[in-house]
Amino acid sequence: MEIGAFYLPVIGSIEEIEKGMAGKRTDLYQQMLRELSEQARYLDEHGYYGMGTTEHHFHIEGEEVSTNPVLLDLYIGMQTKRLKVGQLGNVLPSHNPVRLAEDIAMVDQMTGGRAFAGFARGYQPRWVATLGQQIDGMAKEAELGAAAYDNLKRELYEDHFEIILKAWRNDTFSHKSKFWEIPPANTYWATHDVTRKYGRGVDDRGYLTEIGIVPSTYNKRLPDLFQPFSVSERSIVWAVQNEVTPITIITDVPTAQQHIRAAKDAAAKTGKPYRMGMTREIVVADTDEEARAIASRAGAYVWCNFFQPFGFNAAIARQGEDPFKIPNDFETIEERGLVICGSPDTVKRKLEKLFKDLPCDYFWLFTYNGLIPQRKMMRHFELLTEKVLPHFTDKVR
Repeated sequence: MEIGAFYLPVIGSIEEIEKGMAGKRTDLYQQMLRELSEQARYLDEHGYYGMGTTEHHFHIEGEEVSTNPVLLDLYIGMQTKRLKVGQLGNVLPSHNPVRLAEDIAMVDQMTGGRAFAGFARGYQPRWVATLGQQIDGMAKEAELGAAAYDNLKRELYEDHFEIILKAWRNDTFSHKSKFWEIPPANTYWATHDVTRKYGRGVDDRGYLTEIGIVPSTYNKRLPDLFQPFSVSERSIVWAVQNEVTPITIITDVPTAQQHIRAAKDAAAKTGKPYRMGMTREIVVADTDEEARAIASRAGAYVWCNFFQPFGFNAAIARQGEDPFKIPNDFETIEERGLVICGSPDTVKRKLEKLFKDLPCDYFWLFTYNGLIPQRKMMRHFELLTEKVLPHFTDKVR
């Protein structure tokens, strides 16, 4: 089992956030970068698979300050030697897929083949609608209605995913769909003679027929692909069918086990490899009491204030339960198993049960850096690395 750290970079403590506009403060942003760097170097030295960040924009409040995860990957990649770096994930509907394929390929080259990629559909209209408005309908959720808007995002997601894979798998490619024509029809290329000699992608008349991104990925490899954070069986099955590792966040064991069975069935029917990822927030301290005190002011703060209003309690809902009627507090999140905290022995015992019920190939640590003081965060990683994870994997050392 591979162990990775999924970060929602947070600027400062709860107290700093509640002063207002923390996301605009240079001192807090620089502190965040220093802390992420120290944590990344520790992960790198101790055999962790990778470090991933989400994509969110305009978070002036100070939570989830990962505006450009690809650029943040490069920052981390330049300070590490073996740790993979990637996005969990890029919100495909609001991106130009060709540009994104180029950007990730550049990071892959600059890190010597250490990039991975994750793709999501997006849920925050403040930035998804703003940045994606060049695509008809992306800024019109109110007009389209929830179901039609979700279908639009799914169509864009799958189309953009196909384009990115074409760009990575082929020296040159073309694509025509409901949303894109690559290259656009009747595009004349003035230097067609040069391209015909030293490249390709033009016809006898000098018009473009294909394009190719530069650079390719490192040695033209396909990066590891992930889909965060899957809550529906449909999404998980699609991921497996397309050789993408789904990362489940579902805590209800019967529901998650049904998703695993569906994923295995999809792999068997298509002949594609089966791989499953899972994420939980883990907080380890020297005592159970200390760990709970830390955890209650870490991810739960972001979850209750910024995630729950978007319906994220679907991740901890039991079958048939209305997510918006679930108590919105740390105690519920912990009791439902999204947060696992305690001393090394306590966390190890809880993880034993989790992995017995829901075995996975990739386990991602849901990590909120700024809300936990750096000294306590580094102690958490030390205890996790030395006393917990070696019980489950020989990768972390």
